[in-house]
Amino acid sequence: MPDVAPPPSPRLFLVDGYALIYRAFFALISRPLRTSRGENTSAAWGIVNFLNRLVTTHKPDYLGWVHDSGLSFRHEQYPDYKATREKLTDELQDDFDRGMERICAILDAWRIPILTLKGYEADDVIGSLAQRGVEANLNVVVVSGDKDFQQLVRPGVWLLNPGRGGPAAVDEQWVGVENGSERLGVPPERTIDFLALVGDTSDNVPGVKGIGDKGAQALIQEFGDLEAILANVENIKAKRPREALQTQAAEARLSKSLVTIRTDLDVPLDLEKLRLEEPDRDALKQLYVELEFTSLAREVALQSASSASAAASPAAAKPERAPTRYETVDTVQAMQRLVARARKARTIAVDTETVIDPDAPSKVDPLRSRLVGISIALAPGEAYYLPLAHRVWTPAQAELGLGDGSADDAARAEDPSRVEMVGEDGAVEGMLDLGGAPAAAAPPAPKKAAAKKSAKKTPASELAGAGIAGRMLSERAYPVRNLPPLESDEMRPLRELLEDASVSKTLQNAKYDILALRRAGLTLRGVDFDTMLASYVLDPGRRSHGLDVLALELLDHTMTSYEDLVGKGKGQLTFDVVPIEAARDYSGEDVDITMRLRELFEPQLEAQGLTALFRDIEVPLIDVLAEMEAHGIAIDVEWFRSLKTRFQAERERLEREIYAEAGEEFNINSNPQLRTILFEKLGLPSKKRTATGPSTDASVLTELADEGHVIPQLLMEYRELFKLEGTYLDTLPATVNPETGRIHTSFAQTVAATGRLSSSDPNLQNIPIRRELGRDIRRGFVPRKGWKLLSADYSQIELRLLAHLSQDPAFVAAFQRGGDIHRETAAIIFGVPLEQVTKDMRARAKTINFATIYGQGAHALSRQLKISNAEARAFIDTYFERFAGVKGYLESQVEFARDHGYVETIFKRRRYIPELKERNFNIRAFGERVAQNAPIQGSAADLIKIAMIRIADALHAPDVNARMLLQVHDELVFEVPGPEVEAVTALVRREMEGAATLSVPLVVDAGVGDNWLETKG
Repeated sequence: MPDVAPPPSPRLFLVDGYALIYRAFFALISRPLRTSRGENTSAAWGIVNFLNRLVTTHKPDYLGWVHDSGLSFRHEQYPDYKATREKLTDELQDDFDRGMERICAILDAWRIPILTLKGYEADDVIGSLAQRGVEANLNVVVVSGDKDFQQLVRPGVWLLNPGRGGPAAVDEQWVGVENGSERLGVPPERTIDFLALVGDTSDNVPGVKGIGDKGAQALIQEFGDLEAILANVENIKAKRPREALQTQAAEARLSKSLVTIRTDLDVPLDLEKLRLEEPDRDALKQLYVELEFTSLAREVALQSASSASAAASPAAAKPERAPTRYETVDTVQAMQRLVARARKARTIAVDTETVIDPDAPSKVDPLRSRLVGISIALAPGEAYYLPLAHRVWTPAQAELGLGDGSADDAARAEDPSRVEMVGEDGAVEGMLDLGGAPAAAAPPAPKKAAAKKSAKKTPASELAGAGIAGRMLSERAYPVRNLPPLESDEMRPLRELLEDASVSKTLQNAKYDILALRRAGLTLRGVDFDTMLASYVLDPGRRSHGLDVLALELLDHTMTSYEDLVGKGKGQLTFDVVPIEAARDYSGEDVDITMRLRELFEPQLEAQGLTALFRDIEVPLIDVLAEMEAHGIAIDVEWFRSLKTRFQAERERLEREIYAEAGEEFNINSNPQLRTILFEKLGLPSKKRTATGPSTDASVLTELADEGHVIPQLLMEYRELFKLEGTYLDTLPATVNPETGRIHTSFAQTVAATGRLSSSDPNLQNIPIRRELGRDIRRGFVPRKGWKLLSADYSQIELRLLAHLSQDPAFVAAFQRGGDIHRETAAIIFGVPLEQVTKDMRARAKTINFATIYGQGAHALSRQLKISNAEARAFIDTYFERFAGVKGYLESQVEFARDHGYVETIFKRRRYIPELKERNFNIRAFGERVAQNAPIQGSAADLIKIAMIRIADALHAPDVNARMLLQVHDELVFEVPGPEVEAVTALVRREMEGAATLSVPLVVDAGVGDNWLETKG
């Protein structure tokens, strides 16, 4: 379709809103966007992005959003009108309705009116408003992808098809009089006649059976409108359309009536109401925050700040927060004054700025970082930046003619300072004093140096896209003045301040800074507040505890992001070349906001009774985790290489067996091809459908395998092998730190809402243990030469906690007897003496014990035990009859959560459960399971954290060299010198079993070996 120029202003845009919402909702139906609370935000996300594009690109003068309102006259004319449209399930309907509520609120914040007329569809309201718009000398733009709207195109009315994204993306398209006949092959004024003949399957408009697009086009071209065609039916030469029209004239006329858009409705055109205004950005930001559209919330907040700044006079402007003073401390004397003042402050906020080794697998690895600067805040709004390792950005220096040692350097520099001199090999050869104050710890006068000849000169125009720093560097050269090296005698006051445990320190994500400073040779002590952890303790369900998100949501402040500062992609700069004044403002803002958040969070923790949890468990754990990460763990690289060969051979064997069962070779990792093999060629029953066809997920394959089908079982084995190979065999050797020869996983305290720790880069918590292949991977984790690995694991900790929390007499007594809890449970459930419990009885009791913890129903249990739903339901009923206290406890937790909005652990850790208020049944049911499980799983997480803190303290004894290396949920792994094994095992067992006093004993299983697998016996 040829391009059509958009019409000039004044323009009235009328949006077919309901259709766009429907399309946005279904665009992501197979993988809907959901918030951390489970709310489906697909439709809202699509509409927000559509609005942003529409307003930014086309700048409407007037804009109306039009919806249907109830059943229209067409349904009275033809009861089957739109009857073929797919009905939503109850769950999807709940999601759609909630999405509509959100979108209406978003439109209200945009100040865009929603236009409706009861008993009429959006098409008719749009048609009537378009008519009035033309009469008012406006250029009217109908925004819709619906072909029915082609009939409205005429002088003064355009159609804008908004297009769509995704794999089959379609660009937006303007339709005017010039190209109005391209889509349907007839001019716009004949659209209704064309649709009357061919019908419309999407709206169930019947049309005339036997007449297709080409036939309709030919009839219209020869005879004109529908009445003319019917009047000349005997003159139609082709037999099929002639006979069709002779027998279906009534259907044709009905269809024409159904597709004709009304233009005569009594709908007022209120241009003042439709005039596009500035949105209510505060309301928009709040909505985006609730929907967890963080980037959009930040963007709106920036726009709000910019417009407020532009609109207000200096006298009338109200700052969004207290005035700030960020200063650079680049002399020893200034550093000493700062340290003296810091020692008198109630608390200081500290942050580090680093550069990460470009070869590091993770771009946020403090153990492969280089310290560039430190920022310190003494109070909200008062921050200081201490540059330690900034350097001149060499390509810019060469482009601007600086750094060649010429006399012109000093004249070109605007500030007296030092700049690095880079030799022909790229090495820093010394510092050039550009005058003014002497450079601290300046090296001897350098020989004449030249810019590195092989360095690519980057034009200033390219730098301008590299964030704030790039734009600054594109304008002029920035000299560098660093403080002396951190380890020098001159810097002792700063080191002593940071290492002084009596000086209270506040940080955001303190573990990173502790490790970065540790790598720089300094031990940070005195950390008593971490704002990221405080946010997590207050609301563990929050999707992000990042500083920028917290500032935006809680302080209404939009921070400069790292990408704002240094750019992104290939042109991104490293922090050490950021001009110091930009680094000062960026890093100063970090510690300033951190200080402000402490002031906000501290009283909230106290008011909610969470101070003890925060102070006594979460904050002390920071140092424990930092030490574990610094130690790392060794792997036998050669063993992993041999495993890779074995895995490849096993995978190839499975591939051959799968091809043999399928009768042909195909791409096993391609879901479309797999669907074809399983459900078309082999005729296996489809268990679950997605938007793209029958599902091939793990639950489907498991169900098919349970029914005796061979290929699903082979596929599950193949997938597990493929995942293990990619996740561990390929990844783990690549993550070995070249300096230490060990793997240093990162433990996060703020990811799992349950309170559990998570592991990443690499994740060492999900290595399977039940299958041989997973056990082989664990065999590759080894201690240093002459040492042993020790593993200590809580025995059935969650069941013990369930007994303690429920105080069920039978359950408590079973644990107190100290026997096999699953045999004890089986004896109670089946009503037989302990010695008569069979292996099958025990297995079933074990399954339901754990199913109870995780709130599984009869359907899930029936699949696990391979019994009918009725049998599973009877089994559950019997279980709860025997353990009535357990049932009562679980029900009481759901009721408590409904009344209070949260549940809590033994140690008062809260888990908020907004899902219980959702209309969607599945989300509510999830919330009920969370209410039952969170106190159990969260208490287990708290217990092992307490044990870790106590063990770490004990391991610091002078005569102990053992190290804690890993935490894997309920298990701890240690590296122990041979002579210490017995004593450390006893120490670990004592501290883990003594972490809390419960109604049932805590029991720890411990094992020692020459690799991780051996510790499991």
